[in-house]
Amino acid sequence: MRMRRRLSSAITVLTVASSLALTSVAAAPADASVPAARASAAAAAVKVLATPPPRYAAVPPAGISCWGVAKSPVTLACKIGVSLQGRPIIAARQGKASAPRVLVVSGQMHGEEWPGPLVVDRIRRLTISPASTAQIWTVRTMNPDGGARGHRFNARGVDLNGNFPNNWIHQPRGPRYAGTRPLSEPESAAMARFLTWIQPTLIISLHGFSQMVDTTGGGLRAARARAFSQLANIGPAHPVPCGGPCHGNMTDWYTATSRVHGVAFTVEMPHSSLVPRACNVPGHRKRIPVVDCAAYAAYYLAERL
Repeated sequence: MRMRRRLSSAITVLTVASSLALTSVAAAPADASVPAARASAAAAAVKVLATPPPRYAAVPPAGISCWGVAKSPVTLACKIGVSLQGRPIIAARQGKASAPRVLVVSGQMHGEEWPGPLVVDRIRRLTISPASTAQIWTVRTMNPDGGARGHRFNARGVDLNGNFPNNWIHQPRGPRYAGTRPLSEPESAAMARFLTWIQPTLIISLHGFSQMVDTTGGGLRAARARAFSQLANIGPAHPVPCGGPCHGNMTDWYTATSRVHGVAFTVEMPHSSLVPRACNVPGHRKRIPVVDCAAYAAYYLAERL
């Protein structure tokens, strides 16, 4: 019963106002106790690009409205769309608009997968240095209707991770129903519009509950994924099969279409995401909840894109 109450609390969708009323928590300094071999491997995977890609256009496209946020690590909030049932989908930025290295963390696509929004809550409490060349955008949930009910699909029964244009195919209604056409759902259309505008260097898409990090595609995409897996102590890191070709998922679509050669990968958070365990992020090498370690790992990668 105690665990049920805990999970019920975790999947509760916060209001826009409460999700942006955040308390600043300074990032901790690097920890010199990281083993040399592990630090070397992580550094190789996340080495800084000599010439980062250009940042996004300053003016948002039609359908996205933004406003400044005062007295918070979050500096800008944007309503990127609304769900079928009229709930707002909000993206929040930390860091300067001029910062050329752009990370997007998507907290929730499937409404019953509750750890991702908690990771976003932790990220939004971290303060990015004014001198940083990175900015972090977070979307707590892109499926607020599913999140409100604790259900995987949106209010029309569509799995949003099959509704993106990359290799989209029509599926019969059921567990893999992908909508009537690519981006037929307002939630996936809003996310696609937002990502096309922002053109992030990296997207981390949080899911549950297989406890793994997807390295599908190889190359830089896989290197980023393996680095996150090592830092957050979430593994294994390997290609995640779809029972055949993957159809209509967000990370494949963005990696294939990014104008700045950005990449995206999926993280499957564990059921035990609220349980403390070892964390490998420099400065946070102690037993902390998995959701906290994942937040610090995302911050660490953002500074090294």
